[in-house]
Amino acid sequence: MTRYRRLLIAFVILVGVNFALATGYWVINQGRTNPDGSEIGYLQCLYMTVISTFTVGYGEFVPVTTPADRVYTMLVIVLGLGTMGYGLSEMTAFIVGGELQEIFGRRKMEKNIAALRDHFLVCGMGDVGLYVIEELIATKRPFVTIDVDEEQLKKLAATKPLLYLAGDPTDEAVLEKAGIKAAAGVMCALANDRDNLVVAMTCRLANPKLRIVAQAQDVKFSQRIKSAGADAVVSPQFIGGMRLVSEMVRPTVVSFLDLMLRDLDKNMRIEDVRVEAGSPLVGQTLQDESIARSEVLVMAIQEPGASRFQYVPAAGTRLMRGHTMVVLGDVEHVARLRALAAPAKGA
Repeated sequence: MTRYRRLLIAFVILVGVNFALATGYWVINQGRTNPDGSEIGYLQCLYMTVISTFTVGYGEFVPVTTPADRVYTMLVIVLGLGTMGYGLSEMTAFIVGGELQEIFGRRKMEKNIAALRDHFLVCGMGDVGLYVIEELIATKRPFVTIDVDEEQLKKLAATKPLLYLAGDPTDEAVLEKAGIKAAAGVMCALANDRDNLVVAMTCRLANPKLRIVAQAQDVKFSQRIKSAGADAVVSPQFIGGMRLVSEMVRPTVVSFLDLMLRDLDKNMRIEDVRVEAGSPLVGQTLQDESIARSEVLVMAIQEPGASRFQYVPAAGTRLMRGHTMVVLGDVEHVARLRALAAPAKGA
């Protein structure tokens, strides 16, 4: 708000100085009259001040007859021009410095956020949140980042395609502005477990259909966050411990996954694809042309309502409505397969 306050202060000074100088003219001319005999009013004095300040030069609208009148008029011109120069410099700095562009950019971003559907909200841009953002960008998922640190958001937006809101993620009004009611999921990546609990509870009340995933620094806090509305809770300590032992006992697998996530030439990911009712994939087998041409590897299939997976399914396995495939492939190829798994247009 500092830069806007500077512009406001400049405007107030410009207006205030003109009114103050007009008051001086009015005081000086007490007891005097215009050539037509009418009283010299304050509006007339203000008009004289403004045309002097802005060097319009329409003439003298109050009598300037004595040396004191002339000295005061010179003072009006000097002070008025100085004040106007200050105001113009602040306005120029406001425009050239990017504030006006920033206002238009902010409005455009708010319109883009309002148009989002089935997107994700990333609450918190700390160490964990940054990794979440990078993965969502890599997999081309629509999302909005919410964080209280506006400067950090701007720095990140300057280098990455990012829609963001500067505000408190625990504030329901901020979440609504980010499109909580139209979102598909929320990731609570705040550093404080209690804040993650509040966000999970607020989001669940705002949109019961959301998938909510939260982090918990304290493992003992995990169940509370789940009870508040989170579908899943991730513990960085648990993930760190699993990574530590995996590096020891299965280093090749860990290297494979790391390289897959960081490969700049091929954006490979392990994704899940659900076969919806009305999809052209319903009734097809894994060896049929639609799957074979998708250029993805089907690693496992989960039947509707089942908790277990069928690993390395046979080529003759027939897909049914509600089946979820776990696939390995390029992000673009997975996106095409996901489009095939959606209901056909007009179905």
